[in-house]
Amino acid sequence: MTDPVTSDAPSPIRTERGLERLIFFSDAVVAIAITLIVLPLVDSAREVADTSTSKFLSDNSYGLLAAGVSFVVISSFWREHHRLFERATGYTPLLVRLNMLWLLCIVALPLATILDVYSHRGDRLAIGIYLGVMIAAMTLSRLAELVLYRANLLADAPQVTTLDIAVRWISVATVCLALTIALVVPHVGLWSLLLWIAVGPIESMIKRRKSHQTT
Repeated sequence: MTDPVTSDAPSPIRTERGLERLIFFSDAVVAIAITLIVLPLVDSAREVADTSTSKFLSDNSYGLLAAGVSFVVISSFWREHHRLFERATGYTPLLVRLNMLWLLCIVALPLATILDVYSHRGDRLAIGIYLGVMIAAMTLSRLAELVLYRANLLADAPQVTTLDIAVRWISVATVCLALTIALVVPHVGLWSLLLWIAVGPIESMIKRRKSHQTT
């Protein structure tokens, strides 16, 4: 006899309200993560009364750099997330799972920052963890876009091409290159992320060539 509870079960209803809740939850997690970055430096700043501001800045110069880089990184990830979900017209269970894994990476970034700041300069493991978390977050974001594209849940889906999707992976490849450089030359550390500056011009150049070919 067929189980009436499990047979012919309707697929879960996915409403606009559900998509909004997913976005609000993601924004809240990102806001908390971006706040956690500076907490270790706040604790160190309490010792200024026993030393001086100049000594604090000198002793924590790398920590301040790492916190600044992490703030920029998380902000960039949030902007990408915002642009993607602003285009989304719905969601799928796979998208929810990918988004949760993406949030896990965002939450892990402050911890990865602390490991990198308080480890010995040139610690390959600390650098690898930090840049590895970045790569994972970026990869998950690209996969989420791919899921929405294939499910026809992007508002601009008719205008999106395979090239547009492929170009988005340039930044992932760039951070992978930065990770390779940092592991081969550990003292370079987070400075290898300066390669990221080239991503924008490269993507713009490809898009300009695409527009010239279509006109």
